[in-house]
Amino acid sequence: MTEMSYELLRKIQAQEREGAALSRLPPDFYESVRKMIGERKEKLNGHFSLSEAKEFENVLKVLRDVFALREQKMVLRALATAGGSPDGSRLTDEEKGAFDKLVEVLEERKAFIEELMEGKESKAGRQKTMRKMRVLVPIPQFVGADGKRYGPYERDEEVRLPRKEAELL
Repeated sequence: MTEMSYELLRKIQAQEREGAALSRLPPDFYESVRKMIGERKEKLNGHFSLSEAKEFENVLKVLRDVFALREQKMVLRALATAGGSPDGSRLTDEEKGAFDKLVEVLEERKAFIEELMEGKESKAGRQKTMRKMRVLVPIPQFVGADGKRYGPYERDEEVRLPRKEAELL
């Protein structure tokens, strides 16, 4: 497990602030943070020190900033990829679920807007437009019914495809 420290958190914060892309986090980042917070709380409860309490507050501020920056980048990435093949690289396992939900909501909103712009009435309870699926065998790049290119996809890759293309595969 990655040994989390205040200095490492500040480094991650600086990376998130500097670049538009998500910085690469250790795979066990959230678990390491959870462990560090637990240890610091336990230490404060056992022997209170004003300097350690201030440092703990600073750790929490840095974490809130890192989480907010990453969430903003996830939303922007989801907006950019809605309707296509989402790029979930550099997301931790904990972040991928939220990212997938964001993309799904944005794709549903996009479909609603397209129906509206075409003068169609949105059907209540209509099926979701995108399907999440795991690729079992490598799939070369192909053109979907909507004229967009999809793939290529590798084995065990999780992808989101329009309902029609997903059903065909």
